[in-house]
Amino acid sequence: MNTAWDVAIVGGGIVGTATAMAIGTGARARVVVLEAEGSLAAHQTGHNSGVIHSGLYYKPGSLKARNCVEGRERMYRFCAEHQIPHERCGKLVVATEPGQVAALDELERRGRANGLQ
Repeated sequence: MNTAWDVAIVGGGIVGTATAMAIGTGARARVVVLEAEGSLAAHQTGHNSGVIHSGLYYKPGSLKARNCVEGRERMYRFCAEHQIPHERCGKLVVATEPGQVAALDELERRGRANGLQ
């Protein structure tokens, strides 16, 4: 086993594995990911809802909205490039009482302003 590494990443969640991939892809660096558990994504990363956030809830033009829109496209591109199965199933937001309709209208306005379909 090789014990000489250029970079050691502590933690095998999404941040650790993405960092290892980014460092290892272009730089020919020898990267090792150190994970205490028996598998990657054993904690927070593996227990999320699997949603790719679109930017629906954020103020148009805000950093959060721009990051969501760009991140969504990057994620779909990454999945396609690496043959990772995924669904573009959309999102359904509903009002359960008449007083919530105005909030839905605002979400629609924000979504359209952020380039969502």
